[in-house]
Amino acid sequence: MSENVPPKPQEATTPDELARISTVDELTRMKLAEEVTKLRAERSSLRMKAGAITQALVGFVALAGLCVNAYQSHASKAQQEHRDRTEQEKWNKEFARASQADKYRAFFETSMLATEAGNPDKRLVGYALLQEFVRDPIYDEKAMIMLEESLSQELRGAPKDKLDDVRRAAVRAILTSLAGTDDCRALQRASRSVDRVARYHAKSKDEGETREVVDIYVRRLVGRAAQVCNTPKDFAAVRQPIRDTMLANPELLGLNAPSEADANLLMAAILVQKCEEEIAYSGASDCPSILRAYAAICAKGSRDTPADKAACGVIQMSVSALAPVASSSQTVTKEGNP
Repeated sequence: MSENVPPKPQEATTPDELARISTVDELTRMKLAEEVTKLRAERSSLRMKAGAITQALVGFVALAGLCVNAYQSHASKAQQEHRDRTEQEKWNKEFARASQADKYRAFFETSMLATEAGNPDKRLVGYALLQEFVRDPIYDEKAMIMLEESLSQELRGAPKDKLDDVRRAAVRAILTSLAGTDDCRALQRASRSVDRVARYHAKSKDEGETREVVDIYVRRLVGRAAQVCNTPKDFAAVRQPIRDTMLANPELLGLNAPSEADANLLMAAILVQKCEEEIAYSGASDCPSILRAYAAICAKGSRDTPADKAACGVIQMSVSALAPVASSSQTVTKEGNP
């Protein structure tokens, strides 16, 4: 009897068996159940996809926000840097303009001092202050013109064709300022102002006064040229106007028919004499460096020329008598030693 019992629906293994053992109503319910299950699965899948898409959109929006923030930060930084540069350029231009205005005002005030006719002390201060403008590439030409003209006025205004102490100090201050430049070409121009001395000598006929002014020219201009001019040719260009003035006034040399070699020798002797006097009473004199620089110019070829052989010999003798320059190893003392 048990072998004839039909299988249960859940035990059916094929569609045919399921059709034989199930009624229409059961099959309909099973189909509806499968469709509902399928719809649930599809809905769950859609929900998962929607969640993934939503998360992807959220991540994309967040990434886009980071990019926008980074771009805005970069743009803001670039704009700030541009504003800073613009502001810095503005202040630089304003500072340069103010500096130029201050320098112009200082030059004007110094010029007023240098042209104070009734106060020799103010003139002396003005001559000394003009040395700062001789070193300035903007005002150097104006300052040198003013100093050269002031030299003419000081020599022309000497009472009784003699240089008193006040005007002698003024001449020395003027030539010191003219020699304050670091430009060899400017020194060449300054040395040409010696023609004022020639005109003064033609008027005064006083060899002593003129010789004193020439001595200042040699000490200041020729001495400075030895430090500034790098070649014998440039150095000779500074020395030439002074030498020509001496040759045109041979009584200054004490010779009847002086030559170029005699004039060069006399200038070298004047420079050595003035430097020896300075070194004897001043520990801050630049004469040792001047004499060594002159000797270096001689070593570059000047001593081999007939016009400079005797002058270079005098300079070399003076340099040999100077105290040797201490080397760096000699100046460094051991720890604990005085």
